[in-house]
Amino acid sequence: MPYFIGVDAGGTHCRASLYDHIGNTISIGNAGGANVFSDFVSAMQQINLAIDLAIINSMLSLDKKLLIVGAGCAGGQTQQAQQNLEQWNSPYRHFFMTSDLHASCLAANSGRDCVIMITGTGSSIAHYHNGHVTQYGGHGFIHGDEASGAWLGLNAIQLWLKSADNLLQDQQFCSAISKALDLNYKSKGVDNNTSVDCILSHFKSKLASDYAQLAPVIIRLQQIGNATASALVSQGVDYLYSILLSNSLHCGSELFMTGGLAKSYQALLEKKLGQEIQLMQRPAQDGAMLFAKAKMNSPEIVKLINRMDKN
Repeated sequence: MPYFIGVDAGGTHCRASLYDHIGNTISIGNAGGANVFSDFVSAMQQINLAIDLAIINSMLSLDKKLLIVGAGCAGGQTQQAQQNLEQWNSPYRHFFMTSDLHASCLAANSGRDCVIMITGTGSSIAHYHNGHVTQYGGHGFIHGDEASGAWLGLNAIQLWLKSADNLLQDQQFCSAISKALDLNYKSKGVDNNTSVDCILSHFKSKLASDYAQLAPVIIRLQQIGNATASALVSQGVDYLYSILLSNSLHCGSELFMTGGLAKSYQALLEKKLGQEIQLMQRPAQDGAMLFAKAKMNSPEIVKLINRMDKN
């Protein structure tokens, strides 16, 4: 009886699920961030670790050489990652890699056509149609990722710095950001220059995931009616809305959202769009497993397996 592994490998975490031959989840393993585009070797180490932990947690005696792995990876669709995969000495029976977006699409609607919006540390939108994925956004923290947690955090810091120049008058907003960063906003004995220096020093070499830690603060402020936070969240909603309308993605396909900010955007975007948006219920690992199963049934792979069995 074949066992399948589905992997969801992103910038902040890597999760592997072990499945039986009919797709029932047996166990899960968790490891650190894995981006096969930026650091293939490190990413594969985290993927292997997550798979090992899933096997351990299953309490089954499994030979890795018999496992069929499907991996939805951040950067997995790039030519560089696919070339590295071809040269990689896999310990598994089969290892199939695609993008994390592709895996999420397959999981969201069980392999049927759909549109999925991912709003987590980063952001991206994908249209899955007739087995093909078209990506919108998702260009990374520096070049885009609007509506993401990192984008919210970066904008919050930029607004805080504007307040130091008296360009923003919102003590509630700035105090909340300062508290989250363990700074005393305009407290006695702490001048603007000192606070600004602290902010700039703190974020001197921080990553997108560090900025994204401020996203929950902004969402809480938006929920209690803070104008500055509400404007930021509305800007994120406007971006997602524009992508959907400009590319006619709202026509004919079911819409899904996933990621840490999905619930915060869902109702606002539904109201603006005038149609239902579902929250993704199945984990991306399920989509990666479905991808592996589809690849196993493809004519090319069937021929390859028959040749291997003969040898």
